Amino acid sequence: MVKTFYLSNGLKVAMEYMPQYRSVSMGVWVKAGSVNENKQTNGMAHVIEHMLFKGTEKRTARELADAMTEIGGNMDAYTTKEYTCFYTKTLYEHLFYAIDILGDMLSNSKIDENDLKKELGVIAEEIDMYDDSPEDIVHERLQEVIWREHSLGYLISGDKQTVLGFKRQDVLDFMKQYYTADRMTIAISGYFEEAKVLEALENCFGGIAPGCKASLLEANAQIATAKYYPSLYMQHKDVEQVHMIIAFESLDYYDPERYILSVVNSLLGGNVNSRLFQTIREEMGLSYAIYSYGSSYEKGGLFHIYAAVHPNQVRPVLKAVVDIIQKLKNELVSDRELYIVKESVKTDLIISDESTYNRISNYGKSYIHGETIETVEEAAEKIGKVTAEEVRAFVQKHFDLSQMSLSLVGDLKTLPREEMEELWMTYRTEKA
Repeated sequence: MVKTFYLSNGLKVAMEYMPQYRSVSMGVWVKAGSVNENKQTNGMAHVIEHMLFKGTEKRTARELADAMTEIGGNMDAYTTKEYTCFYTKTLYEHLFYAIDILGDMLSNSKIDENDLKKELGVIAEEIDMYDDSPEDIVHERLQEVIWREHSLGYLISGDKQTVLGFKRQDVLDFMKQYYTADRMTIAISGYFEEAKVLEALENCFGGIAPGCKASLLEANAQIATAKYYPSLYMQHKDVEQVHMIIAFESLDYYDPERYILSVVNSLLGGNVNSRLFQTIREEMGLSYAIYSYGSSYEKGGLFHIYAAVHPNQVRPVLKAVVDIIQKLKNELVSDRELYIVKESVKTDLIISDESTYNRISNYGKSYIHGETIETVEEAAEKIGKVTAEEVRAFVQKHFDLSQMSLSLVGDLKTLPREEMEELWMTYRTEKA
């Protein structure tokens, strides 16, 4: 059972005592991601994620790096479009040390100017690494053109030249605005003593500025809803394959149809039994890597179908994907296939929930998005109720070919933009 508490500064805490474990996972979610940036600050949330590991008033960067290793635990962080997360997993007897470390990082980071300059160079190398990866580019750049000027299309790592121009005061200004208690959530799951942990959290996190105390839903409402633009993105890279994505506008994070989306994703490209995998890889032999996934945000969402193929296979793969989608629009899924797909989705959910890290991730993300916590059992029950009629209606509604986007990155020497644009428009003007 998850209990909810608030520190004196309003910071929300989700705690789940699990006596069968001897380890404990803890995470801190901050409502600060690339969606909160503008063109002048794009990449700042990611920079701050890096900088909080570069030393505090009482610990050097090396001491922070060694801290969890010395006790056999692990600590890491990541930045998304909508939030930044710092997390740790350790044995229960070391939890208070982990709380102290994370609290120190979130409350007392130095943000030294020289350290910042060095780290910006490291991040520039990271950006170059992503730019060298067609599989990364094909995802990120498509979102950039689909969402146009909306910050949902910003790269999480940011523009390299913009990032290299950041100064210490820029970092401090961003942290002052977004690293406040009302924009944070802590989640803990595993074996611990509740009263002692709450006391430790108050001591280590209670000094964080409370902020304006607006609810997260109110803060989220300040960001405009993203407008979807059907787009074609093409970039040549000197590699052997073409990495391609076919995308459609999909659901935002709060949409009640998200359970149907989970079933549709699994049916289309979620595993080796999926229609995309079985048709395009197993039957036609056109691609080694083929899968689908959804990206749901507070202000918009996308559904992606990804494949890595030889340049000669781009056209037949595109046709095969469209044919599979059209078949789902025209024919009901069989009872047997639907049962298998739903069982697969439910099984993945339940197995994932056996990890304390995945549990805190569920709690932290739910609270940071301003929602109540939904248990895996509740989600599984809703997935189990999805019908074949709902699956077909979902595909008919959301996989509108006239709104299809296409991204191609890789060896495009034999794929002129004019021809691909004509092909793309041909599919978009076909009648479903």
